[in-house]
Amino acid sequence: MPLAPTPEQQLILQSDAPVLMVEAVAGAGKTTTLAMLAAQARGEVLGLCFSAGAKLRFQQKLHEECPGRQVGVMTMEEFARALLSRLAHDGLVDKAQFCPSEESLRPQVVAAAEAVWQRYEERRCDFDFSFRDNSARIDAMLALLATLKATTVARRFQEDLEQDDIEQVAERFDVPPQAVEICQAYERMRQLEPGVYLWQGLADLVPDVLSLLSLHPSALDSIRQVQLCLVDEWHDVNAAEFELLQIFRRQARLVVVGDRSQVINTARGADIHFSHLGFELGFPGAQRLELSKSHRFGISVAKLAARASGRKCQPMADSYSSVGRHEYDAAGAGCASAVAQQVARLVQEGGKLSDIAIIVREADQTIAIENALLDANLPYACDGVESYLLRPEILMLRGLLHVACGDYATLRGDKDVCARMAAALYQFLSIDSASEVWDSSHEMYGSGASLAARAQEDVAQDPAMLAWLVGDALCAEAASDGGAARRWKQRLRQVVDEMRQRAPRQDAAALLQFASQTLDLPAAASRAVVNRRQADSALRAIQAFVAFARQHGGMDGAAFLQELHKRQTRVGSQGFSGRRKQLTLTTVAAAKGREWPCVMVPLIEQGQFPRGRDTEEEKRYFYVAITRAMRALLLFEPDERNAAARSYLMAGFRKPEAGAAKEA
Repeated sequence: MPLAPTPEQQLILQSDAPVLMVEAVAGAGKTTTLAMLAAQARGEVLGLCFSAGAKLRFQQKLHEECPGRQVGVMTMEEFARALLSRLAHDGLVDKAQFCPSEESLRPQVVAAAEAVWQRYEERRCDFDFSFRDNSARIDAMLALLATLKATTVARRFQEDLEQDDIEQVAERFDVPPQAVEICQAYERMRQLEPGVYLWQGLADLVPDVLSLLSLHPSALDSIRQVQLCLVDEWHDVNAAEFELLQIFRRQARLVVVGDRSQVINTARGADIHFSHLGFELGFPGAQRLELSKSHRFGISVAKLAARASGRKCQPMADSYSSVGRHEYDAAGAGCASAVAQQVARLVQEGGKLSDIAIIVREADQTIAIENALLDANLPYACDGVESYLLRPEILMLRGLLHVACGDYATLRGDKDVCARMAAALYQFLSIDSASEVWDSSHEMYGSGASLAARAQEDVAQDPAMLAWLVGDALCAEAASDGGAARRWKQRLRQVVDEMRQRAPRQDAAALLQFASQTLDLPAAASRAVVNRRQADSALRAIQAFVAFARQHGGMDGAAFLQELHKRQTRVGSQGFSGRRKQLTLTTVAAAKGREWPCVMVPLIEQGQFPRGRDTEEEKRYFYVAITRAMRALLLFEPDERNAAARSYLMAGFRKPEAGAAKEA
């Protein structure tokens, strides 16, 4: 049933501005407002958004507000693909091979990496070009490519860029220069000449439309004009999409709605500039109206949201919410314990686990929290983030421990984990400067099978093959290996041998500490993960896992592996995830667009939250986290003894007492 519009929505519905930006706060009914506009519009209406989830929500609101009316809703990728089909129909471009999955693009990334490696063959370079059997690194390169295309940086790749230009791009996106060179090589392979493409992935669609329309401006005349274009979740728009909407709009009325304090999706090139001055520059004379009243939370959360965003945020009328500040000892695992204690308290007071979400800044912060929840027998489900037990960096350490102890009992029958463990070991511990594939040249392989693929198959069938993978295959030197590759393989062999000798007399924590120190895992993480932020997160996860092992000091390797197996079983398909009553554990990025009655935000301390150097971006992350709460928000920060570790994000909120601030 259609809702009655609020006074702010009435102003929006009455506006006749050709271009209108609606600036909203979290929970203000952004999508509902667009649906109301569609209900009263005359002529053809087109709805656009930036994700499949946003598309579904848009369609649901349209069904509620204007049932029976046909309104097309597309993601920007779907919209761009439809435009490409129109241009192909008009004979302006030959249809390229469409590659909807990253899997289908991996061979092209490998070919680009090998082409760039040829230029470095005679030069010293610490960058590892062995992408062929490392799907995680390939996917990271594809993510970087998508960001470079979304920000229109990739448009320059047809030029002969100077090394200074390459390094500037690398510094901007926090990646090695060689990664940028691989992206350039990939794009030159894909685009034979302007407007001629051999293949197209999802990230290519919008940039390719822009390129073709710049080559054939008159082609725009054949694209059907709509009367009203509605764009939801404007805070996710990137430079390429912004430019396409400028071109496509023509005489159509354009209404966009977003919350500039939720611009955190930098992976897809989202830029707050397009919610500020960039919008006026792109659409001169555009009108701005507000949706400043949230229908999600009460005054306590609204005040904190206003403080975090620097904007007006009105609470839902006659609503109740609470904000609680809880302190912990930052010197240990105190935060995780404090979080588990608060969850247990809420449950004891009659609260539902399914109403609770724990939202962390980054995935590596879940390790201590997951273990505290497991120890307290509090069921949880990881949403938008993998349980730490199955992340590649942790599977790599678990694999090393299995090999050191010679114990594979907990892996038998678990083919999925075995295959993933083999892939993780290859991702983090392999190095091959020549980017060669060991297939028919190795006596253990048949023709056409790569080391990584066969290793996953063999370990899945027999977990004891991990010993061969780590102790032999990854350590085997090739004639084409450079000095760095040889030194790494020799060190890996020495570390594995030493771990085997130490296993009978040292506990699991000591073995893992030895491996993490002697293998130079920061360097291994940098090789395994292209993006430096993600590499840092993987390294933090490794450190947190070793710290967890120290808490179980005295357990030998086999006993510790058994403990991990028990925990994995409890969070697996036969454990917690099979229950309906479980809380949600997620990250800020994954929580965007969601809401829960009770939200807990842990680890609000320097180096944890905030995590990055961009103060304004960290404030936006904080805003997104706290505005997911409907009735209760619990914030966790270091206690008075660790005041130096406290985060600036809590400045202005902190009070002398540490209890909850509640409204009547």
